[in-house]
This record gives sequence, structure tokens and C-alpha cells, in this order.
Amino acid sequence: MPDEETLEKTVGTILLFVVWALIVLGPMFLDAEPPRWELQIGITALAFSILGRMWNLEVERLLNGITISTDGGQPRDEED
Repeated sequence: MPDEETLEKTVGTILLFVVWALIVLGPMFLDAEPPRWELQIGITALAFSILGRMWNLEVERLLNGITISTDGGQPRDEED
């Protein structure tokens, strides 16, 4: 059973997505003049930043879970 905070986040996410879709995707379906591409990119970046903060999806946390190897897949020689 979701708690009250999760419910608020879910409702906020749905509302933010609907507003974003109306501004960015709406002109494709409503035969309207689309906003300038700078505005579309800015609104998209802002929406995803807000969603990331709401759901605690931060780049540092995601990058810490990714291991990047620069040895070309070769085993390392351990020197003790």
C-alpha cells in the first residue's frame, strides 16, 4: 500500500507529464504552432530535473552504480 508521500509524488508526476506533453507534444496533434526548439529543450530539461529530484534519481547515484573499465577487458596484474 503506497504511503501519502508516494501518492503525492505520483499525482505530481502525472500532472507534470501532462503539462509537458501539452506544451511539447500537443502541437503535433492539435494542429497548432509548436514552441521554439529552445523552449522545448528548456521545458524538457526542467521537467526531467524536477522529476529526478522528486523521485531521488540523481546522476551521481546512477554513475556510482556503473563500472567503467579502461583496461580493454584484459585482466590486471595485481602487484602486492
